[in-house]
Amino acid sequence: MRKIIFGMLFLLPLVANAQELVFEGFPVKKIETDEQSSNTNLLTEAQSSEYKVTIVKNGDNHYWATRGDIQVVPVQSAFYITYVAVNGAGYVRTLIPEARALFRQMPDEEQAKQYLYVEHLTIRMGSITYYGR
Repeated sequence: MRKIIFGMLFLLPLVANAQELVFEGFPVKKIETDEQSSNTNLLTEAQSSEYKVTIVKNGDNHYWATRGDIQVVPVQSAFYITYVAVNGAGYVRTLIPEARALFRQMPDEEQAKQYLYVEHLTIRMGSITYYGR
């Protein structure tokens, strides 16, 4: 019995720190803007994997895992949910889970015409915006 209790106490911190994947997206377009110019690039598959976005939930808090685990606050409006960074670094906006499920049921040709999310990062006096699925 002691071994069971000791084992449970040992595993409790692991369970308490479990993260739940809330959203993962892969960008297909990148727009960089500063005071002087704006550039738009379509991304390769390798770049898409490199710049993927991940939002996780740990307990009651959400985090922008792919941007240094910045805490974000989810704000839902109609069919969209926006994860706003508490430090002002940007946001991720996507469809609510039910709408994402409907998006995934669309034919591939229709999905290719639309974006599932936008990720907007503020950098100095400019920004980087990713659009993806």
